[in-house]
Amino acid sequence: MPLTARQVWRDFVSDGIPASGNHKPSKPDVRAWGTNIDNFIGSIGVVNSLIFSTKALLLADVAHDDNTMAWVVSDLVADNNGIYQKSGASGLGTWARVADLPYPFIPASNVGAGTPNALQATTDIPISETALVWLPIFATNTASPVTVAFNGSSPLTVKTNPGNDVVVGGRPAGMIVLGRQQGSEFRLISDQASSAIVAAAEAAADLAADYAALALNNQVLNQFAGNGSQTVFALSVDPGSKNNTLVVIDGVVQLKSSYSISGTTLTFSEAPPGDGIENNIEVSFGGKIDIGTPGSETVDADKIKATDIVAIRTKLSVYSKAEVDSAVAVSSGVAGRLYGLGGAQDAGDLNNDMTFQPGEAASAGASPVIMVLASAITKRSDAAWAVGSGNGGMDTGTKPTSAWLYWYLIKRPDTGVVDVCCSASASAPTIGGNIPAAYTKYRRIRSTKTDGSGNILADSQDGDEVLWQTAVKENGGAAYSTGTTAALVTLAGVPSAFKVRAILNAAFTSGTDTVGAFISSPDEGDQALGVGNSLFNVTNMQNASENASAGLEVRTNASGQVRHKAGAAGSLYLATRGYIDRRGRI
Repeated sequence: MPLTARQVWRDFVSDGIPASGNHKPSKPDVRAWGTNIDNFIGSIGVVNSLIFSTKALLLADVAHDDNTMAWVVSDLVADNNGIYQKSGASGLGTWARVADLPYPFIPASNVGAGTPNALQATTDIPISETALVWLPIFATNTASPVTVAFNGSSPLTVKTNPGNDVVVGGRPAGMIVLGRQQGSEFRLISDQASSAIVAAAEAAADLAADYAALALNNQVLNQFAGNGSQTVFALSVDPGSKNNTLVVIDGVVQLKSSYSISGTTLTFSEAPPGDGIENNIEVSFGGKIDIGTPGSETVDADKIKATDIVAIRTKLSVYSKAEVDSAVAVSSGVAGRLYGLGGAQDAGDLNNDMTFQPGEAASAGASPVIMVLASAITKRSDAAWAVGSGNGGMDTGTKPTSAWLYWYLIKRPDTGVVDVCCSASASAPTIGGNIPAAYTKYRRIRSTKTDGSGNILADSQDGDEVLWQTAVKENGGAAYSTGTTAALVTLAGVPSAFKVRAILNAAFTSGTDTVGAFISSPDEGDQALGVGNSLFNVTNMQNASENASAGLEVRTNASGQVRHKAGAAGSLYLATRGYIDRRGRI
């Protein structure tokens, strides 16, 4: 019977013990083995092969023709597995092993029988140089070189793909390598470096995911299987303290006193029960990260950048925290707010310039914000607007003549700059022309009137009250004909487009000395003057060289009008001394 390849190229043996040196196969053995392989290859495609689980079953079955081929695939003795050939007629002869099984790869078992640096592995079938071997690593190597012995055979030196010795730690525990026998070496197909990097990257990814969960204020969950003897378990990340953990065993929450944590090591005072397979221990940990938010109204000037302290204090002025908070949200406490900002003709150019005192105002419209004028500012009505005191104030066009001019406090929220402009519009300044579009906030704070030459008429302001230096004689000083039918009159001495309280002096004359006149707001109903002249507010006197007059405050409508009516036909004289303008107060 021909020898097998294992027998032909066997190790050198001295006194029955494997030793160093080379075994020299005889040429007849080599020719016999080669001829047998030739016969096998020639017949493998035309002769049916039999499959046996063990060699014993194969040897017991000789009822097959000469040269019949058979495979033994799962004998407990690894060397018994292989391809066999029958010699002898049916019912006679025996079986001879002629080749290894043609597996593309062979799984190996490595359960730690050897050492981390001298592995001992087993396979179900003998390894050969033609098959890849799948080898799990039980423990990380601590030295170099490293060897592996399969099925108790001579150790093979593990070499990297390029042919170098494995470096210390180059084969981490838990990784799986592919390699093949090459003489006295086991040459890795999957290199140590890439395998180690992948293993490290996977471990880092798991670790990063847990730390990310902590950063996102999520709980990290670790699970373990108790076995009744193990007391120490490795957590995926450091929870910081056991106070941040919740440990549950078989659904029962454990007291903090029953375990301790040091870094990532969890140690129980008593071993948790279990079968060592099913996870019955749950450890969850993590919590919110305190970023040290200061308490309300606790930040002092020492915490503020020195170069910004003056600017911040200027913007905040004397406001409390509540007032500053209200400045960024719509509320009844902000809308309509106005303080200071009194305006007067500037002595440098009484005809054209106005100077406004420091103050503050809430902007008009939705989402009001506080606009603070920190220092007095002078603006010119005879020049196009430009930011800053002493510069032009007109929003667009030129200053009107014999007409009203309206002054606005304006602000650009992007920089916080506050300024003043003037406009012929009583509702809003024109933004986006002379005035940059960024000035989105505004509030009317003053009204002035010009004469036929465009000069500002002299007046005096005290808060909401404005008095003319020279009273405006309505109707050019001529009388209004009045009688028992009510009529409206437009006052030249008050601004229009919004309601004010006109400050009036009135005189009334009539041929009927028992009646008077009544000056009222258009917002009131047109009423009968009543028995006993109860609604007259301007009396009538017809005695020679004597007359009667009255001082009145009457609310106008948005057109600057008041209503007049008398108990009988007569003449009414009106003079406007000034007006009270609330300027958008609520």
